Amino acid sequence: MKRTAMNMTLAVAALALAAGTVSAQTMKAEIPFAFRVGKQVMQPGEYRVRLVSNSSSSPIVSLANFDADRTVLLMATNRSEVSKEWRAAGLAKLSFTCGEGPCTITGIWMGQGSAFNFPAFRGKNGEPHLAEIVLRPERAD
Repeated sequence: MKRTAMNMTLAVAALALAAGTVSAQTMKAEIPFAFRVGKQVMQPGEYRVRLVSNSSSSPIVSLANFDADRTVLLMATNRSEVSKEWRAAGLAKLSFTCGEGPCTITGIWMGQGSAFNFPAFRGKNGEPHLAEIVLRPERAD
Protein backbone atom coordinates (compact mmCIF):
# COMPACT_ATOMS: atom_id res chain seq x y z
CA MET A 1 0.00 0.00 0.00
CA LYS A 2 2.80 2.43 0.89
CA ARG A 3 4.57 1.62 -2.38
CA THR A 4 1.41 2.37 -4.41
CA ALA A 5 0.89 5.67 -2.60
CA MET A 6 4.53 6.62 -3.18
CA ASN A 7 4.29 5.73 -6.89
CA MET A 8 1.10 7.77 -7.27
CA THR A 9 2.72 10.74 -5.53
CA LEU A 10 5.75 10.54 -7.83
CA ALA A 11 3.52 10.25 -10.90
CA VAL A 12 1.51 13.33 -9.90
CA ALA A 13 4.73 15.28 -9.25
CA ALA A 14 6.14 14.24 -12.65
CA LEU A 15 2.94 15.32 -14.42
CA ALA A 16 2.94 18.67 -12.65
CA LEU A 17 6.58 19.23 -13.61
CA ALA A 18 5.90 18.26 -17.24
CA ALA A 19 2.92 20.61 -17.42
CA GLY A 20 5.02 23.47 -16.03
CA THR A 21 7.80 22.77 -18.51
CA VAL A 22 5.46 22.76 -21.49
CA SER A 23 3.87 26.06 -20.48
CA ALA A 24 7.25 27.78 -20.08
CA GLN A 25 7.75 28.61 -23.73
CA THR A 26 11.22 29.53 -24.90
CA MET A 27 11.45 32.51 -27.22
CA LYS A 28 14.27 33.47 -29.56
CA ALA A 29 15.69 36.95 -30.17
CA GLU A 30 18.28 38.20 -32.65
CA ILE A 31 19.92 41.11 -30.84
CA PRO A 32 22.17 43.02 -33.27
CA PHE A 33 23.95 45.21 -30.70
CA ALA A 34 25.87 44.85 -27.44
CA PHE A 35 23.70 45.41 -24.39
CA ARG A 36 24.04 45.67 -20.66
CA VAL A 37 22.37 43.41 -18.10
CA GLY A 38 23.17 44.95 -14.74
CA LYS A 39 26.92 45.61 -14.95
CA GLN A 40 27.60 42.81 -17.46
CA VAL A 41 27.91 43.54 -21.17
CA MET A 42 26.39 40.92 -23.46
CA GLN A 43 27.53 40.62 -27.08
CA PRO A 44 25.25 40.75 -30.13
CA GLY A 45 23.83 37.40 -31.20
CA GLU A 46 20.98 34.94 -30.98
CA TYR A 47 19.46 34.60 -27.53
CA ARG A 48 16.99 32.17 -26.01
CA VAL A 49 14.62 33.96 -23.64
CA ARG A 50 12.59 32.06 -21.07
CA LEU A 51 10.48 32.99 -18.08
CA VAL A 52 12.06 30.92 -15.30
CA SER A 53 9.84 32.02 -12.45
CA ASN A 54 6.62 34.00 -12.55
CA SER A 55 6.20 34.46 -8.83
CA SER A 56 4.11 37.40 -7.79
CA SER A 57 6.99 39.12 -6.01
CA SER A 58 9.95 38.87 -8.44
CA PRO A 59 9.61 37.25 -11.87
CA ILE A 60 12.91 35.90 -13.23
CA VAL A 61 13.85 35.76 -16.92
CA SER A 62 16.74 33.74 -18.41
CA LEU A 63 18.71 35.09 -21.39
CA ALA A 64 21.02 32.47 -22.94
CA ASN A 65 23.49 32.97 -25.78
CA PHE A 66 24.59 29.44 -26.73
CA ASP A 67 27.26 30.63 -29.21
CA ALA A 68 29.01 32.59 -26.46
CA ASP A 69 28.13 29.94 -23.82
CA ARG A 70 26.72 32.64 -21.57
CA THR A 71 23.47 32.82 -19.62
CA VAL A 72 22.22 35.56 -17.33
CA LEU A 73 19.18 35.76 -15.10
CA LEU A 74 17.23 38.98 -14.79
CA MET A 75 14.99 39.70 -11.82
CA ALA A 76 12.14 42.05 -12.64
CA THR A 77 11.74 45.05 -10.38
CA ASN A 78 8.04 45.35 -11.17
CA ARG A 79 5.22 44.46 -13.53
CA SER A 80 3.50 46.97 -15.75
CA GLU A 81 0.69 47.27 -18.24
CA VAL A 82 1.70 46.40 -21.77
CA SER A 83 1.76 49.39 -24.13
CA LYS A 84 -1.19 49.67 -26.48
CA GLU A 85 1.17 49.41 -29.47
CA TRP A 86 2.74 46.17 -28.24
CA ARG A 87 -0.61 44.61 -27.36
CA ALA A 88 -2.12 45.62 -30.73
CA ALA A 89 0.84 44.10 -32.61
CA GLY A 90 0.54 40.95 -30.47
CA LEU A 91 4.31 40.33 -30.65
CA ALA A 92 6.45 39.50 -27.64
CA LYS A 93 9.25 42.08 -27.26
CA LEU A 94 12.39 43.08 -25.41
CA SER A 95 13.00 46.79 -24.81
CA PHE A 96 16.32 48.56 -24.40
CA THR A 97 17.43 52.07 -23.53
CA CYS A 98 20.43 53.10 -25.61
CA GLY A 99 22.87 55.98 -25.49
CA GLU A 100 26.65 56.17 -25.38
CA GLY A 101 28.07 52.69 -24.89
CA PRO A 102 26.01 49.51 -24.72
CA CYS A 103 22.23 49.60 -24.55
CA THR A 104 20.58 48.50 -21.30
CA ILE A 105 17.78 45.93 -21.23
CA THR A 106 14.83 47.56 -19.49
CA GLY A 107 11.75 45.43 -20.15
CA ILE A 108 10.16 42.36 -21.64
CA TRP A 109 6.72 41.19 -22.65
CA MET A 110 6.33 37.49 -23.46
CA GLY A 111 3.20 38.05 -25.58
CA GLN A 112 0.66 37.62 -22.80
CA GLY A 113 0.02 38.88 -19.28
CA SER A 114 1.98 41.78 -17.82
CA ALA A 115 5.23 43.30 -19.00
CA PHE A 116 8.25 43.05 -16.70
CA ASN A 117 10.67 45.91 -16.03
CA PHE A 118 14.33 45.56 -15.06
CA PRO A 119 16.63 47.95 -13.23
CA ALA A 120 18.64 50.11 -15.63
CA PHE A 121 22.38 50.53 -15.20
CA ARG A 122 23.07 54.18 -14.50
CA GLY A 123 26.06 55.28 -16.52
CA LYS A 124 26.99 57.89 -19.06
CA ASN A 125 24.32 57.18 -21.64
CA GLY A 126 24.28 60.48 -23.52
CA GLU A 127 20.95 61.28 -25.18
CA PRO A 128 18.90 58.09 -24.62
CA HIS A 129 16.72 56.45 -27.25
CA LEU A 130 14.68 53.25 -27.18
CA ALA A 131 15.25 50.03 -29.10
CA GLU A 132 12.82 47.10 -29.37
CA ILE A 133 13.53 43.53 -30.43
CA VAL A 134 10.73 41.14 -31.39
CA LEU A 135 10.77 37.70 -29.72
CA ARG A 136 9.77 34.67 -31.78
CA PRO A 137 8.76 31.25 -30.44
CA GLU A 138 11.65 28.83 -30.67
CA ARG A 139 11.00 25.87 -32.92
CA ALA A 140 11.85 22.42 -31.61
CA ASP A 141 14.58 20.71 -33.65
